[in-house]
Amino acid sequence: MASASARASRIRFIALGAALGLSAIEAVGVVVNNASRGGAQDWRVFVDAGARAGTSALLHPSETTDAFAYPPGFAWMLVGFAHIPRETGFWIDIVLMLGCAVAAALIAARVYGLGPGTALALAFGWTPVLNAVAVGQNATLGLLLALLTIAGMLRGSTLLTALPLGFLLYKPTYALPLFVVLAVRGRLRAFALGAVGGALWYVASVTATGGDWRWPSEWAGMVVRYSSADFAYNAVKATSLPALLLRVGMPLWLIALVVAAVLGAALVALRRVDLLEAASAACIAGVALSPHAWPYDAALAYPMIALAWSRLPPREQTFEALTLAVVGPAFLFSSLFGLNPQAIVVVGGTIAWLIVRLRQPGEPVRVGQTPRAR
Repeated sequence: MASASARASRIRFIALGAALGLSAIEAVGVVVNNASRGGAQDWRVFVDAGARAGTSALLHPSETTDAFAYPPGFAWMLVGFAHIPRETGFWIDIVLMLGCAVAAALIAARVYGLGPGTALALAFGWTPVLNAVAVGQNATLGLLLALLTIAGMLRGSTLLTALPLGFLLYKPTYALPLFVVLAVRGRLRAFALGAVGGALWYVASVTATGGDWRWPSEWAGMVVRYSSADFAYNAVKATSLPALLLRVGMPLWLIALVVAAVLGAALVALRRVDLLEAASAACIAGVALSPHAWPYDAALAYPMIALAWSRLPPREQTFEALTLAVVGPAFLFSSLFGLNPQAIVVVGGTIAWLIVRLRQPGEPVRVGQTPRAR
């Protein structure tokens, strides 16, 4: 028995090490390729947004693919990068986003009761985390803010929940699922204070667009045009359920019904589980149901990956490690498969969680009730 346990532990260690190694190799290759061109395409868009911050030009890019698909106020965070060489800024961003990833993993270690080494290995072994860093994206900042929000929820602190959640509204698709958790679990003060962050982003966006108080209408049109062009080019990398259904030709009205049904099921499930599981599941479900999610966005699945590792028995942990080792790097062959394999983890994982939790008998958590710790 001891020998079998030691062998399983060794396999688990090797699988997690393989996931980490393959993820790192992929990220280094992407970084080197992008650095040779002065930074990734995504990074060029961010730098250009920083250069246009404070003017109406932020809502009128010269090319559709250059649209800044964030609340315009976020462009103020990028102004400094517009005044240094783009390649230098790219390397600075890599350091900053890598730091966010490390901080997120260390917070996860405390939140989920994992060893720091395990938390870091799970984070960097999940390819989207390092991929986000490598392509100049900011998903690791979103991941850090999401985990700070979850930590605040568990402490029962309105302020420590609302502050990071309000800032997370820099990318609403990351923040809204956690707002849903607060609403479903009756944390209305944290919800309201977090929503103040949305008002502040609105005002910041007014200043970023040259004083345009009606910026949301032009910005929405710009984002729709950008999303159509972006999807046409990157469809094979789609990581969310709506995008996958659109790829197979399902009409928009039917996609909306499917998403609404899954969302309704999620609202029920979020009331049946403890707060930590609810918040972690909301993060991965947010990516799964997002109308616009690419490989780097799947970094937000990390909280659920960490939760699963903390609660699964060793045999299932080994399967999880093998999944990370195989599925994560396989997205490089999405064009060959005709599908981004990471969607299997994001969408499949969300659906599997819903099936398991909805089949379990249990009383919904009452509004205001503190669920028992697990």
